[in-house]
Amino acid sequence: MNKLTILVLLLGLQTSLLAQEIGANFNHDPEIIDFDYLKKTPVEWVRTTPYIFQYINGTKNAATEPGLGKVIAAKRKGYKVAFGFRWDFRKFNLNIPAPNSDTEKKYFETAKQILDRVGPYIDVFKLGNEPNLETKEEDLQKNSEGIVPLIRFMERLLSLVVEPWYNSHKTVKRPDVYVGSLPRLFMKEEQEKPGVRGLIEFAQQDKRLKGLSVHLHITDSLEMEAALKFARSIMPTKPIIVPEFSLFRLYNKHNADQLGDSEAGITFAKKYGYASEMKLYEWYSKANSEQVSPEEWKAFFDSRSWFPQHFMLTYYRYFQQYGVVLATYGYLSQDAPKNMKPDSPTWFINPIFPFKSLKALPDGSHPANPLWIDDFITIVNRGKAK
Repeated sequence: MNKLTILVLLLGLQTSLLAQEIGANFNHDPEIIDFDYLKKTPVEWVRTTPYIFQYINGTKNAATEPGLGKVIAAKRKGYKVAFGFRWDFRKFNLNIPAPNSDTEKKYFETAKQILDRVGPYIDVFKLGNEPNLETKEEDLQKNSEGIVPLIRFMERLLSLVVEPWYNSHKTVKRPDVYVGSLPRLFMKEEQEKPGVRGLIEFAQQDKRLKGLSVHLHITDSLEMEAALKFARSIMPTKPIIVPEFSLFRLYNKHNADQLGDSEAGITFAKKYGYASEMKLYEWYSKANSEQVSPEEWKAFFDSRSWFPQHFMLTYYRYFQQYGVVLATYGYLSQDAPKNMKPDSPTWFINPIFPFKSLKALPDGSHPANPLWIDDFITIVNRGKAK
């Protein structure tokens, strides 16, 4: 039995008494938090990571932004809040600023202004969001001084912004702080990046950090296990949270499949009046532009031999095995392209309430996603039962 296997077994014993809580993820748009729809499931957590550059460049104002008001309202209504920042350095072709530079000071001042508004209402704070994708490659590597700029920036964000803010607000409970959130940890190329390994080591070694945040957008359970095993090989026992998880990579692989590529697919096409040669991305376009019934939506996925039924329960088993203490799942429709292409993203399949793909009910309300709703409620309740 190798060392990692022993650690995983010990972890299983240690975490068997911990809850694997499940919540609602609103990604980077807190303004879409909808309390009427939150009431439709037993979730107790909401998660959001706003685009901090919208505040840095003045597009949004931390003191007045309605989305941050939704975060405050969620806490006041009794929900627990997981909050953090999305640092889009790569998107804007920006390098991570040098320590003590005017740019770093501006970034950190903006972060403080946001904490001034929402700091008292946060239960979990995440220092970043997918930094291995949102950071320029050179800032994920060691520089001429042997320092990884991303790691240094996150440590300074913790030391110069988060810790001082909570230390100076003695009546406010300090949230658990996590670093991450790291996607694609099953990929060797990600595992070998100094910035990725360094963030996990940071989580392991710094006592101020509760643990590590990981994203699990995967094709299958093999990728999920590989990602979690890699994280646990560096951080054996500290908690892991999973703010995002989905089968997004699996859906994307099949965009160009034909509806009628199986007997079940042919039957589906005939029942709903489609040509057997219709591509899946073409059917997705129809769903997103015209909306389909929940019955047709479910029948479509039931006709796909590659679609794993009840996979949310599989996720939960791995969460239990690898010490994931909190995971949040996409809750409401956000991006749903009406003109899908073979390589278009398929995030719209995930939400618990896919407003943009399913027809409204006669009373005008929006139906739950029949692919997930029952199992989602099941695992939410399991997490609450501990």
